[in-house]
Amino acid sequence: MADKGVLDGVRVLTLEQVHALPWGTGFLADLGADVIRVESPDHLQDRKAGPFPDGQAGEEWWNEGGNLVYYGTRNKRSLCMDVTNPKGKEAFLKLVEKTDIVTDNFRPGTMQRFGFDHESLAEINPKIISLSSTAYGYTGPWRRAGSRARTVDAACGLSYLTGYEGGPSVRASNNYMDHSVGNNVAYALLLALYQRNRTGKGMRIDLTMLETGVSAVGPAILEAQSGITRDRLGCAHWWKAPHNVYPARGDDRWIVIVVSSDEEWGLLKQAMNSPVGAEDARFNTAASRWENRHELDELVAEWTSLHDDLELARELQRQGVTAGACMTARDLVGNAHLQARRYMWEFPNPQAPEVGPRIFAGRPYRDPGNPMSIGRVAGLGEDNESILTDLADLSADEINGLIQDEVLFNIPRPDESRP
Repeated sequence: MADKGVLDGVRVLTLEQVHALPWGTGFLADLGADVIRVESPDHLQDRKAGPFPDGQAGEEWWNEGGNLVYYGTRNKRSLCMDVTNPKGKEAFLKLVEKTDIVTDNFRPGTMQRFGFDHESLAEINPKIISLSSTAYGYTGPWRRAGSRARTVDAACGLSYLTGYEGGPSVRASNNYMDHSVGNNVAYALLLALYQRNRTGKGMRIDLTMLETGVSAVGPAILEAQSGITRDRLGCAHWWKAPHNVYPARGDDRWIVIVVSSDEEWGLLKQAMNSPVGAEDARFNTAASRWENRHELDELVAEWTSLHDDLELARELQRQGVTAGACMTARDLVGNAHLQARRYMWEFPNPQAPEVGPRIFAGRPYRDPGNPMSIGRVAGLGEDNESILTDLADLSADEINGLIQDEVLFNIPRPDESRP
């Protein structure tokens, strides 16, 4: 990471778990903000999530999981402290005095129960920005409903639109909602910092997974108001054909081909050497190709199954046909294009040397003025002493007292189960 990122001087206290909020605060950490992840000794599911080398958790499993580097603690600091303990709460509120942003992804009501609601924080620091990332928000009849990303996929209408032709709704992606919400978290916090710099005033942000998901199905909402309903089409398109995923040579190898015009259909036929059936009158126009898309898909699939997916994708692109191989995660690790763009970041992970160096996904943009990389990954409670000494003005004796009183931790509790 650059010595001083664009957000150098910005401090974030984040009470975060799982994926969406850590992904969002991770953007700020990569840009130079001092992001302090306040971790609970009683909720270490992120550190149990892995993936672990060879699928096995090691002796210090709490610092070994790959997801910690990917989105959890990279470029952040870790303060493992029981904030439900009165002494932990007191220390947390001292940190708020020197903080710009406080974030959480607890169910509504939890922060108020802790005494960490925006009004309480603003009494300590009037310029504080607070953000809560929840499933359904702090207002409305669903505000206290529990959720996981999968259930919000359904509630926002995304799942209903997704599925194969004639089949039930299916999930679009394992963590589509998490990444989308995380992106919105970063966006909202950057806007809040900009606004505070203009006005000098802090603010409260109520950000929801539901509304993030609904924003992704905006066209369907407009169509519904005009009486338009559409069946699920799987990988097909409403008017383009061929437009699908086709088998390639080898075990579980696939290629996507998209034809958007008569001209592109002609180029695909040329690439296919005009096999028998390709000149059928049913495929002469875009409308008739779509009406007969199933037969057309069979024709294309018979041809693609004879070819290597990566080689065929390159050749089709060379001939002007939009195509892409269905890359596996293993393909992406060694992908020459991503390497040439320096998108993949290698990290040696000194905090967990038994894991060894690994390749991680970077950030999806290039900004020469703000070069980014993985500079560090915080071990559990690794920064307890420095944070509480420098920011909360606690003495060594006070910090030792918190350890003795089981308020401060750098290893899991003895009764914590292994992953």
